[in-house]
Amino acid sequence: MNHRRRIASTISAAALALGAAPAAFAGDTPSPAERTAAAIEKATGTTDIAPTPAPGTTIPQRSTGDAKVSTATGDAVSITLPGIRNVTGAKAGKNTTVYPGAAKATDLAVQPTTDGGIRALAVLKDATAPREQRYDIGLPAGARLAELDNGAVAAIAKNGTFLGGFATPWAKDANGNPVPTSFRVDGTTLVQSVRTTDSTAFPVVADPKWLDDAAKGVTAGMIGGCAAGALAGEPGASPELSHQVWSVASPERSAAFSADSRRLLPAIPDDMTCEEHRNDRRLGEALLRR
Repeated sequence: MNHRRRIASTISAAALALGAAPAAFAGDTPSPAERTAAAIEKATGTTDIAPTPAPGTTIPQRSTGDAKVSTATGDAVSITLPGIRNVTGAKAGKNTTVYPGAAKATDLAVQPTTDGGIRALAVLKDATAPREQRYDIGLPAGARLAELDNGAVAAIAKNGTFLGGFATPWAKDANGNPVPTSFRVDGTTLVQSVRTTDSTAFPVVADPKWLDDAAKGVTAGMIGGCAAGALAGEPGASPELSHQVWSVASPERSAAFSADSRRLLPAIPDDMTCEEHRNDRRLGEALLRR
């Protein structure tokens, strides 16, 4: 009888031990989305991840959906992620929505940022991942994308108004080292190229970031004043960067920013707010009179 009890006790203890192990193991092992979010947030940091998207911004539930963002003029722009598989997004980390395995050897993700922008991220998991990511951008009628000299890409309305744009791109490897990357524009598609080598430590995180107005664009190095196409005359405006945006927004006006562009600044009306700069033609007229 005692022998039978000892056997039963041993079996019960073994069963309990086996039952507890998977739960502890599952709790200690991060999910694929959690692992990807950790890699992303190591690259981006977490201080500027917003708890919720800004008004007018939506994050897709699935990788085949579009992220929606607002523009400086209140219009809507859509960003299609470069996924080839229909994957449900999972929130992980501080507030990173991850789409695991949405493309070949690539996870995709979206983060809302505290400046009202949005990051669309690609995580290249190994050397077999594509080196180009193509983001189809839905713009208002007549608007276009334009490459800037500093690597950023501006969205310009049909009438030359600055709508927003993508900040100068970056990419980082698993050790936090920068990886060469660049944007190019193919119609209304934003193409990010990432140049890895045999010594690159994977995963690699790459980040197109949308900013919806010029004040935020200043911080990102996109443009150097209040609004593209009407930048000069604001404190801290950079004629050189202003010239870049004038060139893509309104080529005929860009001629006014010649080598003596700094001398032209006092001629710009100083009673204009940023909003007036975006919508008023007086700046262009003042420049063209010089």
